[in-house]
Amino acid sequence: MRKSAALLAVGVLIVAALAVPLQNPRPERVLCVDDDVKARAVAGLANFSAWLRRNHATGFIGEIGWPSDKDAAQWSGVAEAWYEAADAVGLPVTAWAAGTWPANYPMAVYRPVAHGLQVDVAGPQARIVENHGSTPGYLRGVNLAAGSFAASDSNGGFGTGNPGHYGQDYTYETPSSYTFLAGRGVRLVRLAVNWERLQPRPFGPLDQAELARVRAALRHAREAGLAVIIDLHNYGDYALGGGPQGPPRMLRLGEFRLPTTALADFWRRMSTAVDNPAVIGLGLLNEPTRLAADGRAGALIWERAAQEAVDAIRANGDRRAILVSGYVPMGPPSWGEMHPTAWIRDPVHRVAYESHAYFDHDGSGHYWMTYADELRSVTWPPPAHCQRLTPLARQVLTT
Repeated sequence: MRKSAALLAVGVLIVAALAVPLQNPRPERVLCVDDDVKARAVAGLANFSAWLRRNHATGFIGEIGWPSDKDAAQWSGVAEAWYEAADAVGLPVTAWAAGTWPANYPMAVYRPVAHGLQVDVAGPQARIVENHGSTPGYLRGVNLAAGSFAASDSNGGFGTGNPGHYGQDYTYETPSSYTFLAGRGVRLVRLAVNWERLQPRPFGPLDQAELARVRAALRHAREAGLAVIIDLHNYGDYALGGGPQGPPRMLRLGEFRLPTTALADFWRRMSTAVDNPAVIGLGLLNEPTRLAADGRAGALIWERAAQEAVDAIRANGDRRAILVSGYVPMGPPSWGEMHPTAWIRDPVHRVAYESHAYFDHDGSGHYWMTYADELRSVTWPPPAHCQRLTPLARQVLTT
């Protein structure tokens, strides 16, 4: 088969696998584990998958990460049990994370061999990620996070007036990095991009220089045969200004200076700008946590913003999968607290609800406590050590 035809066939398969549950579900499986932290992780995934089934919805785990330094063997045991549960349910997953991480970052699945820009070394987590790879029913892969580096969550001076220097403060991966990942069995990457860099003014045009960098990354992914989810790696705020004029002014999605329609406007523009066949999914917003309100009021703001963004994308005639995060807390164990029912109305039925899985007690991914302390932190009564896992139900596939 010619390369272009092969890539097209892969793209069709990818859209199908990401946008709908398994076409031929396996029988239910009972998975048993041997400690309370593993039980907490598996029970959390069972909670998320049960919500999806109740709501006739599809799901996606956009991030899962665990450390390779302290208590690495124990955390790897949790990850192995969790991936077994994800296999039984049939969920697509992208692990956190690959990219140009420093040598001391403990959750790098893949990284450069030195301080360069080429991803070419597998970390300890890679063995588990690769052992639970893609199948005809679902896609698996990793996050590429370097496009979100030096942003407001890590750099107080970052903003539209100080977007960072490309190749120094942030970057996108090299062509050889995508080839390396494909050779390790990665089939899906969640590519982080930044709102302020791509749209330096709310409701304004996209920055053509930054867009060209993103498009180059998409070409590299396609040439390596990888599928891509564009991940808008912001948290519900927007850093306006910064640089020599002083710190940026933080706008919160849902306030009058950054109405929910601003996100819809971004995706109306971005949807048409990233028409590369490698892009099979659009992630509306990473971990919305910094909205104009907290709790259920914040969740309602997010529900409105997400629906408006979906409507804007579909108005373009874009039929690709759309990934919709939950409002914090949005980890699998907490899924449903902020969103009792599914809320997105999508005329082409290609929305997947996105959750992020970290195994520490607060789901933050910081892993501050020892594994022994994590065991003691499990709330009483502890979760059952055996969980019944039901594969996602079959749905009508539209391509």
